[in-house]
Amino acid sequence: MQFSTLPILIAVIFGFLWFLSRRIHRLGSINSSQRNWLVVLLLIPLIWGGYIGYQSSVGIFATEDFLSLLPGYWLPYVPVVIAIILTLLVTPLRIGLRKLVDETPYHWLTAIHGLRILAIGTLIKASIGVFPEKFAWFVGGMDLLFGLSAIAVTLLVHRGRLTDGFLLVWHLIGALVIVAPVAGLMHVFMQEALFSKLFAFPMVLAPALVVPSFVMLNLLVAWRLLEKRMQRG
Repeated sequence: MQFSTLPILIAVIFGFLWFLSRRIHRLGSINSSQRNWLVVLLLIPLIWGGYIGYQSSVGIFATEDFLSLLPGYWLPYVPVVIAIILTLLVTPLRIGLRKLVDETPYHWLTAIHGLRILAIGTLIKASIGVFPEKFAWFVGGMDLLFGLSAIAVTLLVHRGRLTDGFLLVWHLIGALVIVAPVAGLMHVFMQEALFSKLFAFPMVLAPALVVPSFVMLNLLVAWRLLEKRMQRG
């Protein structure tokens, strides 16, 4: 197994979210029930990622039977769908998520996306012929560009230069730069000779956990900004 920054990236993302949940609970912004549901929401994708990682590490995902299930079309969306369903059904969770966005400085919620510049790793692997090239450029390349934009946006938000409307659009773009090429070009990516490398361990943790986490963070902030905009309007 080659060295990968993915486990470190996962630890940073979920450590950040746990810190935010603990912070707003200590500030008295949410009660224990709301905090507990936020923890549940964090644990579900981690459990999913652990399960997928184990299945990949023992070779299950290297088989033609698995690839015939077209995992590119559904594997990244499992944690997203679960999170959306839970949010719709559980009121304490919805309240907790609203408070998490409202009580967290916006530049923190943009800065975390700066980690997406680590997508450069997929471009490097593609350039040396060990990773599917089209997937790397259309998905990893767009992710890298959004990560770079996060640095500038964070500085501008911290200085109070950007409006909520701009941030709403920016976060929606952050989700779309991943969802659009994955959904629209997956049939092209699947034709690449190295496509199966996407599901090798530890690389599988990117589509199974890291990418959905960034998409969910974008959608969470966009949802809350849209709610507040509708309330004002």
